[in-house]
Amino acid sequence: MQTVVTGYDPDLKFWATRYKQGERTVFSMDLSLAEIASLVPAPDPNVVMPGNRAITVPHAQGFADYIRSRKDWIGPSLLLRGPSMFDFTALDQVVPDGIENREYGLMGFPRTAINDLHIIDGQHRVLGIHMAIKQVAIDLDKARSSLASAKKTDAFQAVQDAAKAQVDSILAQRRRFESERISVQVFVEEDITAYQQMFADIADNVMRISASTSGVFDSTKVVNRTLRLVMLHPLLLDRVDTQKDILGRSNQNFLSAKQVTDLIRILAVGQDGRVTKRLESELKENEMAKITNAFLDLLADSFTQLEGVQKGTVNPAALRQSSMLGSPVTLKVLAATYYDLRAMEMTDDEIADFFMKLDPFLSTPATDEWVAAMDSDIFTAAALAPSSRRQDLKLYKSRLVNWALTDLPGELTKLTKPKPRRGRKAA
Repeated sequence: MQTVVTGYDPDLKFWATRYKQGERTVFSMDLSLAEIASLVPAPDPNVVMPGNRAITVPHAQGFADYIRSRKDWIGPSLLLRGPSMFDFTALDQVVPDGIENREYGLMGFPRTAINDLHIIDGQHRVLGIHMAIKQVAIDLDKARSSLASAKKTDAFQAVQDAAKAQVDSILAQRRRFESERISVQVFVEEDITAYQQMFADIADNVMRISASTSGVFDSTKVVNRTLRLVMLHPLLLDRVDTQKDILGRSNQNFLSAKQVTDLIRILAVGQDGRVTKRLESELKENEMAKITNAFLDLLADSFTQLEGVQKGTVNPAALRQSSMLGSPVTLKVLAATYYDLRAMEMTDDEIADFFMKLDPFLSTPATDEWVAAMDSDIFTAAALAPSSRRQDLKLYKSRLVNWALTDLPGELTKLTKPKPRRGRKAA
């Protein structure tokens, strides 16, 4: 049996396909995550490389967490560049008709030139791969130490079994990193102006997925799973745009999917709350959908125009151009108000009574009386939406919560007429 000693080889060699793209020579390889970490040095977050953008470390860490936790992960091709330093030996093979102008063979370059490879697209993924491999090594060392301690102290068999299971789980991750692969394309390009243009062309010509579309497709987040249930509510049914995040004046939908997920999040954790990793595992979509549907019921019961949207007698596009109730920002403030009032143990019927008092003011552009009652720069006269500054929205919500607990200010109270409940029984 012949022993192959690789450590002394001055060259790195990979099976690759060679072809042309945009008149440049390209080598295409399929490398494991471990091989990528060996081939491409970890990008330095403190250094902006020529022809690329600054690195956001949390984004790279997010990819590291993703490939460690998700066995069904997916990763697009990495794009690298390098100077004319590659040797290529094509294999003699029969090329089927229709796929000429590409060769399969052995590509190689000197080990000492590894730092001449640079990332065109994928630096966060490359850094994330390095982070994941390093974190696996750290976690494996800790898990092995725990297992050794459990055996040494003659701990209960269940403790030893749990420690061994942890070691086995981390080893399985490492084996995945050694076997599962990502496509890597290496472009031969030396001109800094040319590869800066390559990066700009990639950014200009890739259509990014909208948050609305991601919300519909991505089932890993509890808010998105809730979205699928909530979109069946009569107020939203067939009135949610799943492609756009912001609706234009003539869009016939009531809200975008992103705007609905914003409401779901606010109703679950409040105006400034975040769905943390812990909450992601604790929150249940059925319970979140129940709360969101109750809020949507209350909107349709309390506001005449939203009742009309639900019944199909009010056009959402016309509503956006004539009423503050057509503003997603207004709805988010109402959701935050609903969240706070429920936390104060106010019933839905009591909140509906308060929302009904707001109906005549929110069903039009901001009146002089409404602007004066806010006593701030939250609104300007005739505005269809409040200021979107965070501090203004918090103040707006605080005003509404205070009015719900006391009463509308005098200039609004005298303009308000008692109205019967619509679709909701008295408490």
